[in-house]
Amino acid sequence: MEVLYSVTKDKKGKETLTHGTSLFPCGAYNRDIRQYITGEIPPHWHHDMEIFLLTEGSARISFADSQYDLQPGEGFFANSGVLHGVSCPSGTVCRYHSMVFDPAILSGAPGSAYELLYLRPFMEQGASFRIYRPQDSEKDERIARLFASAFDACSQKTDGYEFAVRSFLSQIFLILREDSGTGSGSKNSQQELRMKQMLSWLDKHYMEEITTAQLADAAGICVRECQRSFSNILHTTPIRYLNRRRITIAAEFLVSTDLPVSEIALCCGFDNPSYFAKQFKAITGMTPKDYRKKCSLAPASYE
Repeated sequence: MEVLYSVTKDKKGKETLTHGTSLFPCGAYNRDIRQYITGEIPPHWHHDMEIFLLTEGSARISFADSQYDLQPGEGFFANSGVLHGVSCPSGTVCRYHSMVFDPAILSGAPGSAYELLYLRPFMEQGASFRIYRPQDSEKDERIARLFASAFDACSQKTDGYEFAVRSFLSQIFLILREDSGTGSGSKNSQQELRMKQMLSWLDKHYMEEITTAQLADAAGICVRECQRSFSNILHTTPIRYLNRRRITIAAEFLVSTDLPVSEIALCCGFDNPSYFAKQFKAITGMTPKDYRKKCSLAPASYE
């Protein structure tokens, strides 16, 4: 596991990775959670829809108002714009397959019946997410089976694979749409919107000295509510989250620039290089210098 990945985000906290190609914006990924810089896929959101299947180990999926533990063969669907993250509570192997795709693959041309009657209403008012466990129901088993077919087609990229992928994903979408609203979270809840505000603010100010009071003010809430939100949604404190976020950004600087380690520490909000090195090793298992030598970030799109 020499290659480490990260989730790059813009100033609004939205993921910036390009999935697939401009002609067919759909990416199929076969990874281990441990390949991410902090050993987790941090909370993020994107315009794309996502379907995830755990293939080995165990995983914990976090949404704005709930979290779920998955075993091999189980997975989740995340709607467009939904805040979500994945961690590996056991710390051991945590392999998965996922597909991240632009809803336009299903809706086709803007203004089509697919978009206006089905996709847009679902994206705006449909299920926030759906956990599927094949052993629980026939529908869940169908989702898992269709996802496996879509993933294989997208990975192999044989002639005409785009038609097969679109067909499989469309069938999954119809199942999700039929069950929309059944124990699958509320789309764009107030709690989720506030958390997005706070994460976006942190991504703009991570290099500064930050207090919890400043963060709470960015979302128009009190300090206690800010701390409660981080505890309920991200299961950590604001400062601990900020520390891990700074380490992730520092890791990107280490492999994409020739800046001295001490300067990178300052750029990422650490005024003490020794403390930075200690925190970096605690989270990544390597010193900043060792990380720079042995690891490189993946390109902007998944493989």
